[in-house]
Amino acid sequence: MPSDSFDVPQHSPAGPFRPADVRVYVRRTIAEIIGCTEGDLSGPDALRELNMDSLTRMNITLRFDRDLGDIPPTIMFEHTTIDELADFLLKEREDNLRNVVPTPQPPRPHIAEAARTGKQQSAPSPTAPVDGIAVISVAGRYPGATDPEALWNNLRDGVSSISEVPADRWDWRTHYDERRGQAQKSYGRWGGFIDGVAEFDAEFFRILPRDAANMDPQERLFLETCWHLLEQAGQLGTTTHEPSTGVFFGTMNSAYGKLGASQWELGRLSGASSAAWSVANRVSYFFDFHGPSFAVDSACSSSLTAIHLACESLRRGECQVAIAGGANLLLHPSHLVGLSMAGMLSSDDACKVFDAAADGFVPGEGVGAVLLKPLADAVADGDRIWAVIRGSAVNTAGRTSGFTVPNPAVQADVMATAIARAGLNPHTITYVEAHGTGTELGDPLEAAALSRALAAGRPQGQDCAVGSVKANIGHLEGASGVAGLTKVLLQMKHRQIAPCVGLNELNPKISGESLVFPRDLTPWQGAVVDDEVTPLRAGVSSFGAGGANAHVVVEEYRPWSPGAAEPLGRACDDMSGCGEQLVVLTAHSKNSLRQLAAAMSRSLTGRPDTAEELVRLAFSTQVGRKYLGERLAVVAGDLASLKAALDSFVEEEESPRACVGSVRPAGSGSHVLDDDDGKDFISSLLEKRRLTKLARLWADGAPVELANLWSNRRPGRTDIPPYPFEPKRFWAFDGTEEAAAVSAAIEDRGAPKTGQHLMAESDLRLSACGFLLVEPDEVDIGADLMELGFDSISLVQLTAELGEMYGLDIEPVVVFDYPTLAALAEYLIMEHPAEVERRYAKLTADDRREGVAR
Repeated sequence: MPSDSFDVPQHSPAGPFRPADVRVYVRRTIAEIIGCTEGDLSGPDALRELNMDSLTRMNITLRFDRDLGDIPPTIMFEHTTIDELADFLLKEREDNLRNVVPTPQPPRPHIAEAARTGKQQSAPSPTAPVDGIAVISVAGRYPGATDPEALWNNLRDGVSSISEVPADRWDWRTHYDERRGQAQKSYGRWGGFIDGVAEFDAEFFRILPRDAANMDPQERLFLETCWHLLEQAGQLGTTTHEPSTGVFFGTMNSAYGKLGASQWELGRLSGASSAAWSVANRVSYFFDFHGPSFAVDSACSSSLTAIHLACESLRRGECQVAIAGGANLLLHPSHLVGLSMAGMLSSDDACKVFDAAADGFVPGEGVGAVLLKPLADAVADGDRIWAVIRGSAVNTAGRTSGFTVPNPAVQADVMATAIARAGLNPHTITYVEAHGTGTELGDPLEAAALSRALAAGRPQGQDCAVGSVKANIGHLEGASGVAGLTKVLLQMKHRQIAPCVGLNELNPKISGESLVFPRDLTPWQGAVVDDEVTPLRAGVSSFGAGGANAHVVVEEYRPWSPGAAEPLGRACDDMSGCGEQLVVLTAHSKNSLRQLAAAMSRSLTGRPDTAEELVRLAFSTQVGRKYLGERLAVVAGDLASLKAALDSFVEEEESPRACVGSVRPAGSGSHVLDDDDGKDFISSLLEKRRLTKLARLWADGAPVELANLWSNRRPGRTDIPPYPFEPKRFWAFDGTEEAAAVSAAIEDRGAPKTGQHLMAESDLRLSACGFLLVEPDEVDIGADLMELGFDSISLVQLTAELGEMYGLDIEPVVVFDYPTLAALAEYLIMEHPAEVERRYAKLTADDRREGVAR
């Protein structure tokens, strides 16, 4: 990188009192109490990332109360950033602040103030008209597909991703009997499976390994999927984060919790659990969302019902953005046995949707989510719009001839209601993603409902195509609705209808008028009305056992239709003079950063090497993404030079165009430029587009808000590779690893030559193993306990175990002064030498007695 030099700006004479001075006081006060530098607290989320427990928060509150008087005890729980605390104190204690705040400096002009403080938020009126709900991001993992684009490749090519039960789930041979109706046996041994369901990047999400192992894998998968969903939409940045975001999660299976209950007879009364509410609330907690947050269980219609409820919540103004989706996993043979006993499973490895040989479904796994926003807001914000949800509806079948028997009249009603709410002519619906499970009775009944809702008076030659993603990936049960919607969105993107896999002979009971079932990849055309071609329009159906029905109407988004407002997300008017651009990548670890750089380099192949694409790439990496600790910044004038710099970084070679840096997790790590003069200096660099200097400062952790580079234009986003998590296995039922850890710790603890100090460290390693689920020699006794993932509850448990071990009453607050395991060992040696000596003598004596016995 060219070695541009610069001078640190000098202080200015005193001026009027301002909020920035209060932030300095707040930052300095908190840093003094918790024992860090002010630079550690300069990042916008630094306070949240410290994961302070309630005792630390109370100590800070007491200090504010001493300085300013009568501070409410909840202040540190209600205001969770430096800016929020400063704003509160300035509003409520302005006069008292003048006694403690340093001499203020005069204000200097700042550019793009809105970008620094975040976009202004104004909740929409509950009665304000909303012209459709835009889908602005799609994410998910499905059988044979790690992302939606891989799913499209399989759909396009007519691939079935159904297989036998993998060996790492269970041995299907133990419970298999090809004859139907055999008690406690399954005549099905197939499913649509995804890889790595036991793996999770707990460190990335700051979850204690013990807690990660006890979490339902569906919760872990949905959390990772939501990260990718928000990442692609550019909703992770400080200026794009929307607190008024709702989370709506659809689910119906809880096998992990049932596996946990199977351990009760072994004395393990706590551990693995499945709590549907926890999935939605975990997402809201991690991303700091304040909108509605709940789970939906309406059987197989769960995730589409969640999408419907999300749309309604947006229309009522309860939230400004919504995440909606679902997850489904097959974790135990009882899943297949139960479906077999009900006669619902296919007799082979195919979900024969609409086929004459249909005899049941094959269950499948997957996780998917969509990000929703009112269309007007999405256009104004320059979001990439996949499609528009025009209407949706839910209903229930009521009493039928059997609890699981569908009611085609009620199914037709829910479709007609959704189409009417969309304000559309049903003849303009040219594709329906059917529930289509591949059952002999269910498929013809659904086809009859489709004809009833769509066929009456339909013009000759304008048939409606029908398909079902279940033929490709199996029936995802609670997640089937979001899988079906994802398929429709992908078909709209490519303007093609995927073939019905395995459809050899149409079920003779299907007599649906004006319906066609494509067996080949087919171009998708809109309906013709009064010689005008309408946008592509589709319906998505999802029907749950017991008659819980949901239907969603989706329309292609046409940004340049006559009379439509021009979105902010368009390209720059004049790209020829854009010049060099700054592309930045950030990750939690050096290894992930290298993986991300490699993926970005690969993604450049095949892209148009144009100024417009480079600008979009720069904007997409700078704005709306979370700035993590490991950083890479590249200044390039074209995609070729960008690729060369990325390849050099991946190969660990130096590049003059690249800056690499590491930032401490608790904050930006900048000490020179984190005051107001430093911010003014950075603002001047941003205003003058000094990209080389900005790249170096950003990589080193200076508080550079790159969104300010785009204050006057919004070039729109382009595709960026998803974040490469570093998953590890977390499974509550492994057992053997924990036993090995305990054995190793006991063996190490009993060695008489270790001495009191090493015995204390060994005891602490042993206790930590139960929380971290690692071998004793893998425990970093010098690492901060908070950084290892401990929170206030687990620290209380750790100190309680330690107290019981040594016969002491240890207060949890001791960890404030002794924040590592090594420091806690020092504490025991220095503060409680008698108890340490007593335990050491006992262990030594025990070891000697065992030696004599041997």
